[in-house]
Amino acid sequence: MITQISIVNRSGYTLRGMLNSPENAPEKVPVVINVHGFGGTLGGYKGLHTRMARELSRAGIACVRFDMYGNGESDGEFSDMTFTSLLEDTEDIFHWVAAQPWADHEHLILSGQSMGGYVVSCAAPRLNPFALILMCPGGAMWYGALERSLSMEQQGIFFADVEGLRFSTDFNKDLHQYEPFSTAAGYHGPTLLIRGTMDELVDESICEKYRSLYGEACTYLSIEGGNHNFSSLPAREACNNGILSFLEKLLP
Repeated sequence: MITQISIVNRSGYTLRGMLNSPENAPEKVPVVINVHGFGGTLGGYKGLHTRMARELSRAGIACVRFDMYGNGESDGEFSDMTFTSLLEDTEDIFHWVAAQPWADHEHLILSGQSMGGYVVSCAAPRLNPFALILMCPGGAMWYGALERSLSMEQQGIFFADVEGLRFSTDFNKDLHQYEPFSTAAGYHGPTLLIRGTMDELVDESICEKYRSLYGEACTYLSIEGGNHNFSSLPAREACNNGILSFLEKLLP
């Protein structure tokens, strides 16, 4: 079953999303809360997150996905989005889900792809989800972010045109305060880390740092031939099967 949902975040803006819930589900179900990547929407690249949500619901697990502030159908301008606002939206969504009568609040899973993976890894120590899923997490975007913004501003440039999106240098200045691995430290729950071997944006060294951070709690899935968006039929099948296998081993 698919339901349109919305919440008002702490800043008074409406975030719009989708809930995929299992048919004939028990009173309360586990929930995956998924955060999309940079410049993306709740559906993901060519339906990546939509397909994942459908697979989860067929396995008895609900999935909540929102367009984050300034993205897709949610309120706000992309140029006003900050990393702090993404973290706050993630927290607001998590607390909203936890309060829903259909959600098993003891089994809430945070999930994110690319920048969304970076966001949920930073939110996890604050929220302590039951489990964490990181699909090619974009922690590498932190490196050099401040320097790039300051260099642009010295030239009188305060916005970049990112494929038609107005991207503010303020984003990277705000991002600088969230060093990816120290900010993510403190979460000790089960973690699934996924990367395609042909990922052109997230290299193996970044994943090694995440694996070192999470230690024995981390399950690492390397998808042969998968790129950053797992944009082939075999890569997407492997990604979804890996997520389902990880959760089926954990959930009662």
